[in-house]
Amino acid sequence: MSAEEVAKAFVQQYYQMFGSNREGMAPLYRDQSSLSFEADGVKRGSQQIMEKLRSLPPCAHNVQSVDVQQSVTPNAILVFCTGQIMIEQGKPLKFTQVFQLVAEAPNQYYLHNDMFRFNYA
Repeated sequence: MSAEEVAKAFVQQYYQMFGSNREGMAPLYRDQSSLSFEADGVKRGSQQIMEKLRSLPPCAHNVQSVDVQQSVTPNAILVFCTGQIMIEQGKPLKFTQVFQLVAEAPNQYYLHNDMFRFNYA
């Protein structure tokens, strides 16, 4: 699979699981993974990341764009997403999210970096 195919499949799976089965997201992260969510500080490792994700309210994402680039090594992919998020049936808010996927084996990626921000402008 190309980097773009991997990224698009990942994005679809990630946001579907975020909305319907957050517990199922734990295998996406490793002990060396990091999550930044707004100004809440960096969460490191699968346990801290999942604690943060569990603390977030129910929501639905509408992804509007996905940009993909190879990262510093051939086994890493950068993914930049923009879209809207609806939190507990509220007004849609714009967001951006950046992922770095790293291959552990051919076509088997984990989420090394995950950075999320609301766009308030």
